[in-house]
Amino acid sequence: MPLTDLHNQAVPNWKRPNWKQWLRRLSVAAIGVAAGYALVSVAVAIPLSALLVSPRRKRRRHLESLRLRDYLWARRIPYRETQFISYDGTKLTGWFLDRGWWRPTVVALHGVTGNRTSLIRFGVMLYAAGFNVFLFDGRAHGHSGGRFVTYGYHEVRDVSAALDHISRKFRLRDQRFGLVGISMGAAIALQTAARDLRVAAVWAESPFSSLQKISREYIAELLPVPSTALAPTTWLAELIANYRGNFSVSDVNPLAVAGKIVCPVQLVHGLADEFVRPHHSQAIFDALVNAKEKDLWLVERATHARCYRAAVKEHHDRLPKFFRRHLGR
Repeated sequence: MPLTDLHNQAVPNWKRPNWKQWLRRLSVAAIGVAAGYALVSVAVAIPLSALLVSPRRKRRRHLESLRLRDYLWARRIPYRETQFISYDGTKLTGWFLDRGWWRPTVVALHGVTGNRTSLIRFGVMLYAAGFNVFLFDGRAHGHSGGRFVTYGYHEVRDVSAALDHISRKFRLRDQRFGLVGISMGAAIALQTAARDLRVAAVWAESPFSSLQKISREYIAELLPVPSTALAPTTWLAELIANYRGNFSVSDVNPLAVAGKIVCPVQLVHGLADEFVRPHHSQAIFDALVNAKEKDLWLVERATHARCYRAAVKEHHDRLPKFFRRHLGR
């Protein structure tokens, strides 16, 4: 074999790498990964947004059961079912526990997925203490109209419409009202007190300080992935929720308006609450710089919106006393 042939076989013929081709492949791969991530984000964000603004309604059987009505009548509590129209045409329905037109009135606001029956214990307790009590189903809950829940963005004006309605229909002499709310209802009560001066006292159990903050905390618990990877999904879920509910998640912020509240506020939160952690109430308490009076009651062993169950006797003592002190008998 010629020497030149041996030399050609011994030394391989290396080609110069085609960097353009490799960059093109990397670009295609990156685009594919980004597209896949975007699809996953959309696929996750859509149900998350639905969970936020269209939660499943619960306690319907309680509302439709005759046993609850029998319970009220057995305690000689006359209730009157009434309907009213909110500012945007949404029809809302509730029960007015009638103590008399000359008595002060407390309006009860339930949490998400609940209805007027969620606070029936508070209603009975306050009625026994001498107050009129109005319990109504929030929009998209119970027997009320509306498709989407907005956690106070529209509900604040619903509460003001409720005050207008019961004032006229039941010819209430006292135009100062108390609000008692749990969870979402507590957040709505605080936001209402910041803008409607007829609210003379607020009892708020387990409120969130910001809808955006609690939503992101919930999603982080639901999807345990790094926050940087989760950020686009949460942002997209909020964007979809804003569009569907015709509101702004970032504007639902009891903490931001707490400084405008001038009436007395009693905050109550369970120390075992792992859904809306106690730091939400603590932040609101610190921000109530103009409230005539404020107090934060932290309940041992109470989980989310279960403070009453963990401290029944204390509630029967504290709740009526709070409203008697600030609304009168």
